[in-house]
Amino acid sequence: MPDVQVSFNPTANPQFTFSSNSVPMQAAGTVVLTRAPGSTWTFTGATFSDSQFTPNVPPGGATVNIVDAHTSMGSFCYTVTVLSGGTSYTSPDPVIVNEPPTPLPTPKPRPPK
Repeated sequence: MPDVQVSFNPTANPQFTFSSNSVPMQAAGTVVLTRAPGSTWTFTGATFSDSQFTPNVPPGGATVNIVDAHTSMGSFCYTVTVLSGGTSYTSPDPVIVNEPPTPLPTPKPRPPK
């Protein structure tokens, strides 16, 4: 399950930084967005334009779990919303890239006995 660290600073440019702006997925699974160490803001949600993604913010808002059903291929933008100092901020759109599964290599034939 891919883990993406998110940093946020309301006075910085850019306000949001992601340890990976593009997350490749080759099968169904969960992408976990994690708040950078020492951060005091909280995640409040994530938004997708495609229904194959289901975000969940556990209590405390330190992470966002994004379940990817991997039902279609392509690049899918999303936004993350955080709460800092009583103000809500929404990120620009990083992407999750659903790719076909990597085929297993064909085993070499065994030599005749």
